[in-house]
Amino acid sequence: MTTASLFSLIMLVLFVGGTLTSFTLMRLPSLLRSYAFSSVALGGLALALSYEKQTMHLIPVAVAVVAIKAVLVPFVIQRMAERSGASLRLFSSLRPSASWFIGTLVFASGMYLAFQSPLYQINGAIQTPALLPISIGVILVGFVMMIIRKDLLSQMIGFLVLENGIAAFSLSALGGIPVAIEFGVYSAVLIGAILMATLSQRVQKLLGTHDTSHLSELTD
Repeated sequence: MTTASLFSLIMLVLFVGGTLTSFTLMRLPSLLRSYAFSSVALGGLALALSYEKQTMHLIPVAVAVVAIKAVLVPFVIQRMAERSGASLRLFSSLRPSASWFIGTLVFASGMYLAFQSPLYQINGAIQTPALLPISIGVILVGFVMMIIRKDLLSQMIGFLVLENGIAAFSLSALGGIPVAIEFGVYSAVLIGAILMATLSQRVQKLLGTHDTSHLSELTD
């Protein structure tokens, strides 16, 4: 095993570990750190792919992933939560122990679906075969996280986890996309995080909580 392959393997493990940990955490600072951790691993995967495939355009992409997803987005969300006076305790339909089981099951289901896909079974159709099933698993984990969480902040991070999965899918299936498009996507992610954090702040001021179950009580 080459050094680059070993580095890719470590980044894959950290990416999956950070994602599954995000699924279970119930305090905002810990959840943001876990999301940032998985985003750094995603940047490391882009860097490893750049070295293996000799595609230098992925180097600024890796830097952008770390700068925007691991630094700016968590900072914006944390700052907005502090300004709104929101509780750092998050809400979920599941206990942490059950979340580990459900998260692992959802991730494994995503990997199984990816292994059965025609894209995976065609030799040479994807750039990084090991990353494709993992990216599908991460997408499903983020999607389910948005469903089972009961507060806006962790639902927002669930969406960002899903977007991490989409970014990983683009790396695995396409070897990345043009730099201009990548920066456009990450700029949209940053702007989206700001807008969602602002919405969360307004809901906190209106209802005194981020618990979305209270939104069902709103009437015309």
